[in-house]
Amino acid sequence: MRASAALLVVLGVGCSPMLPGVFEDDAVDLTVEDAGRPDAGLDVPDGGRDAGPEPLSAVVGPDRWVDVNVPTTFDASASRGAVEYEWSFGDGSAHVRSARPSVSHTYATPGRYRAVLRVFDRRHRSKSALQLVAAGFPTVGRFQSASTMTTIEGGVAVVVADADLLTFIEVNDGGFTRRQTPTCDEPVSIANLGAGEVAVACRSGTVALHLRSGRVDADLGRGSLPVAIVSTGTSLAVALNGTNQVTFLSRTGAILRVSAVDDPSGLAATPDGGVLVGRFRSIADGGLLTWLSPTAAAQPTTLAIDPQTSSDTEIGGIPNLLAHVAVSPDGKLAVVSSLQANVTEGSFRSTKPLTFETTLRAITSFVDVPTRLEQFDRRKQWDNRGAAGAVAFSPKGDFLYVAMTANRLIERYDVLDDAPAGTLFDVGADLRGLAVSDDGRFLFVDAQLSREVVIYDVSEMRALPSAPIARLPSVTVEPLSPQLLLGKKLFHDASDPRLTRDGYIACAQCHPDGEEDGLVWDFTDRGEGLRNSISLLGRAGAGDGPIHWSGNFDEIQDFEGDLRRAFGGMGLLRDTDWMVGTTSQSLGAPKAGLSADLDALAAYVSSLSTSPVNPFLLPDGGLPDDAARGRAIFERPSVGCAVCHQGARLTDSRFIDAGVPLLHDVGTLTPGSGQRLGMTLGGIDTPTLRGLWRTPPFLHDGSARTIGEVLQARNPANRHGQTSALSPAELAELKAYLKCL
Repeated sequence: MRASAALLVVLGVGCSPMLPGVFEDDAVDLTVEDAGRPDAGLDVPDGGRDAGPEPLSAVVGPDRWVDVNVPTTFDASASRGAVEYEWSFGDGSAHVRSARPSVSHTYATPGRYRAVLRVFDRRHRSKSALQLVAAGFPTVGRFQSASTMTTIEGGVAVVVADADLLTFIEVNDGGFTRRQTPTCDEPVSIANLGAGEVAVACRSGTVALHLRSGRVDADLGRGSLPVAIVSTGTSLAVALNGTNQVTFLSRTGAILRVSAVDDPSGLAATPDGGVLVGRFRSIADGGLLTWLSPTAAAQPTTLAIDPQTSSDTEIGGIPNLLAHVAVSPDGKLAVVSSLQANVTEGSFRSTKPLTFETTLRAITSFVDVPTRLEQFDRRKQWDNRGAAGAVAFSPKGDFLYVAMTANRLIERYDVLDDAPAGTLFDVGADLRGLAVSDDGRFLFVDAQLSREVVIYDVSEMRALPSAPIARLPSVTVEPLSPQLLLGKKLFHDASDPRLTRDGYIACAQCHPDGEEDGLVWDFTDRGEGLRNSISLLGRAGAGDGPIHWSGNFDEIQDFEGDLRRAFGGMGLLRDTDWMVGTTSQSLGAPKAGLSADLDALAAYVSSLSTSPVNPFLLPDGGLPDDAARGRAIFERPSVGCAVCHQGARLTDSRFIDAGVPLLHDVGTLTPGSGQRLGMTLGGIDTPTLRGLWRTPPFLHDGSARTIGEVLQARNPANRHGQTSALSPAELAELKAYLKCL
């Protein structure tokens, strides 16, 4: 019985009056007077009567955790003036009344129960006290979940990507102390090795082992792009997003084994000594998890596409950006923290255009570990939240903490009751990591862009604290300029009403860390059409020319229109500036210089001038032989690829007149391609091919899953390069070259 039902039993609502239940050998029956009173079981005031030589009080211990199917002693011996003790355990079992202060009870089902003690004195007056009891399965371990922070002996360790820094926070009697040390370039995840040692995964391709004997760096290869790391107890598992692998390392950095996993990101250790891996970007078959065991073949788990029609409280769609997974301490439950993207609706795909509250929504998904099946009916959609990020279980697994990365808050979820259990507000900017101390007292939070480790005392079961007990700087010297730091905060923020309404949409939720989400959105209601998300990396804002597939923006500041319309925000410009002349129009009067905040957002996007290191190139950055032959084919005039994909930028994208971009119809336009700014779409802006290997699906509508489909299935009339005459060997070489760009 859940807590709400237990409360009904305690209050005698919907059940028989308080009558004798199951008694111990020396139990004393209720008196007729007591049993018939309508307030039996509730506190009874003294009413001015003589309380006798000793006041009556009911005293129970603190709220507690117990194991199911294990007898538990309930002790009321600290009560005063009592001659009889009655317990209601909140699980639907009969009340127990006895002259003894201690009784034993066994909970058969996991849940959070209200155990009520009622004590009686010799005059049959009563007092009551409440004890919350969390009953669950016995814990079998604490399984690491990949995060920017991890608990260590005596505290927590956190990595700061912008500063290439590792920070240790230690808890002591006098408060907290901090020490810092450099680590590898672009650290994004950390694992606890025990005994004060940690391992750090860096996007630069390195795992830094910070050991007592010193630092050891393991090079995982050019373009490997480590994004997550955990310790399984016997090895280190590292998700390599660039090479689509999970690599297992020894404590000295030696490679033990390698498993192929598509687009790995979220990572958690599992009870069998393996790991659970989340595929970062989802495709048409739903979200995907992969179980890697040291003794069995890899097993998949699918997170289902939600078919429901959107409302103001829930949406349908696909779980996406599966960057955070965790396994409960009892080893029975896995959770996945992500967003749900509504790519099933839109004016072309359905009769419902997307709105600010139906485009995406934060979700928490639950998977039964023994069966590897999603418990779809438990999937939790978080209203007024855009994306769920880092997750951490309490040591007993009764609570789950979920960081709403862009909303500056943390939700606590009661796993036993399947219900929200409190919110921590105003935590900080860009919440990337969570960790709970082994004793369950402290919740540590990495507010990455606030440059703080925020610490809460969460030892109280009934309520969360109203404020943190400490905010400790995670850096000593800010690595970014004030404008870039502000712009990065705005890019990752959904709490500012100027950016979005009701906390739903942040730029980073479709462009995580500046990349793309792998999805095709229906923007028909915006005067466009089906549009495949574009990576911002390597483009330097407007560095490649007109922005978007239809060339409908000429400056990053044009996103002010999306903030105000699609995101539902109030905008970063003043209304008086927005309404002047053609400023409110895309390609209208320049918006640059009108708002320091909008310019900061544009400055951050423009700073994304480099692409991820390509893993298909040779270690020295050169082309493999087959790719070198493919380059010759690419540049062959009779094939024609280089006509549009020209120069160092590999694009001819430009404006040929004021507000008029150079567009090409290469035979890929369909009815779903829609319009350009509400008018006829005559063609598509030539995208750069830099980083092509990393950005499937391809084409403006995502209709090509592979590079091969771009060259063949989606190019039947040779309007997108003369590829039909190429031999299979030449096609393979051309594809090899395109992957190397």
